[in-house]
Amino acid sequence: MKSVQIIIISFVLLLTACHHPKYTASPEKIVGQLRVGFDVDDTILFSRDNFLKALSLSDDSGHLDYGWINMHDSVYSVLIDPVAELIGFLRAHGHEVYFITARPGTNGEAVGRYLSKELGFPIVKGQNLFFSPKEKDKDSGYKYTTKHELITKLGLHIFYGDSDNDMVAASVAGIRGVRVVRDARSIEDYSPNYFGDIKADSTAGSPYSEAEYKMFLIEGVGPYGETIFPIRFISK
Repeated sequence: MKSVQIIIISFVLLLTACHHPKYTASPEKIVGQLRVGFDVDDTILFSRDNFLKALSLSDDSGHLDYGWINMHDSVYSVLIDPVAELIGFLRAHGHEVYFITARPGTNGEAVGRYLSKELGFPIVKGQNLFFSPKEKDKDSGYKYTTKHELITKLGLHIFYGDSDNDMVAASVAGIRGVRVVRDARSIEDYSPNYFGDIKADSTAGSPYSEAEYKMFLIEGVGPYGETIFPIRFISK
């Protein structure tokens, strides 16, 4: 009887060891295949108008209805062509593509439907589209990105994004970060979290002027050591 109990316990332990909840470990890697992640806003979607419209409808300037925003990309947001072409290139060569946004996930299925329609392949919340809002440190009150957690769980090799937080997330996850050049209209309306803040007065947290920003673009490398895409050839 004792030997039977030992066999049963061993079998249960084996099943437990083999079971992994979703994304608790990196997916199986395929030799020669890249797993590439993309931010959404100002990376694959020019969504400035969507955010501005949501803000105009809000009674609280400090609050945005992300459920509304996620439902209205199809009305107010447009695809960023160079990044869409890059995604097409990657998929044509057998690489996997994922999207990670700092938006909250309310009505996130609508974002997937819109991206699927525009990019021409299925993009589904919880499968290759993930919502990763910032969290606040309870002691310092500092808000920090959580994207690095998903980057690690998905086993990504490269992460494309426009913001400083995207580059930090890639670096913390130990992968290559590539900076997508933010549209000038978005810089005008949303300058923070982009090379510090090139529209602000010079401080330790925002030391770079617009002239210095152009030099980063010329050299093709950002302040975190990241590659810049697409390279903008600007006359020196």
